[in-house]
Amino acid sequence: MPTENPIRGGGEFPSARIAGLDIVRCTAIFTVVGGHFFMNTRFLQEDFGGVSMFVQAVVRQLMIVGVPLFLMLTGYLNSGKTLSRSYYRGFVRVLSAYVVYSLITIAVRELWQGDHRSPWQWAHAVLRFDAIPYAWYIEMWIGLFALTPFLNLLYKALPDKRHKQMLILTLLLLSLMAKFCNRYDLKVWPAYWDNLSPLAYFFSGAYIRQYRPVVSLRLALGVILGIALLNPLFNLVLVSGRPMVQPFGTTDTPLGFITSVLVFLLLYRRDVSHPLARRTLAKVSLLSLDMYLVSYIFDSLLYPWLLAHVYTSQAQIGPYWLLAVPLVLLCSYLLSAFLNPLLPTGKKG
Repeated sequence: MPTENPIRGGGEFPSARIAGLDIVRCTAIFTVVGGHFFMNTRFLQEDFGGVSMFVQAVVRQLMIVGVPLFLMLTGYLNSGKTLSRSYYRGFVRVLSAYVVYSLITIAVRELWQGDHRSPWQWAHAVLRFDAIPYAWYIEMWIGLFALTPFLNLLYKALPDKRHKQMLILTLLLLSLMAKFCNRYDLKVWPAYWDNLSPLAYFFSGAYIRQYRPVVSLRLALGVILGIALLNPLFNLVLVSGRPMVQPFGTTDTPLGFITSVLVFLLLYRRDVSHPLARRTLAKVSLLSLDMYLVSYIFDSLLYPWLLAHVYTSQAQIGPYWLLAVPLVLLCSYLLSAFLNPLLPTGKKG
């Protein structure tokens, strides 16, 4: 998740924090944790059917925006970054957080989960970015961070709005369209560059910062809900007696991109006047990376317990989303708030 503290003056932003960007980041960490509920239960393993499974399918589709929101926010905040010593200091903050939280996660896996490995094996797991199974994002972020000053040069060299739109469209066609088309043992779209979607989201964030587009609330909500209903309705009408199929895809599809962009556009210009609400948003926002990394600890403790002691079916356990997700978020925030000042370069708001 982007770790720059938005926004500390300079450039085109005021010195005070922008509440809308904090709302985006808080929404992102909420939807990431909310989506992990379905990954850690048995949603895709049980036969689809009934009201509970239908509602879970819609909620799960709405939760796909988490990582795209973080990537767009990275592009939004860092579109002005250039090669400098101060820029590369941000690299230390993220890597130090990753190493510290990896060590804590290793301790949990050793002591509570019985995952016993040698020190060398754990060191290798840290280097592979799977000591924390959610840390694939850090591995991706390293490359994006290193490329950012050069991506900004490319973006600024484009002469006008149309060229920038074509850049984003080209990246979408090479990445998300390829992932959408090449499924079910079919390959009908060039797919060599299908991992470029982080760049599409990064440049979308930069584009939104520059041109400040506005979207109709009613239209955006209608499109978001319509997309979220496609897979559930398809399964309700055409599929029975088998696990859910997803012909319209999930995160890595053009429809996922549309949903994520619309959510960002609905939130990034919002304001919050209540001082306590603003401070709360800011605190959660600043700890979003830390919360993401430590959330695995609480997921790994909570969901096996739920499956062992509460679970009878996915339809039955679905309503526990309303309990599990806030609980993981709260525990992740409290642990992050405690540990963050102890990090080598940890800073408070």
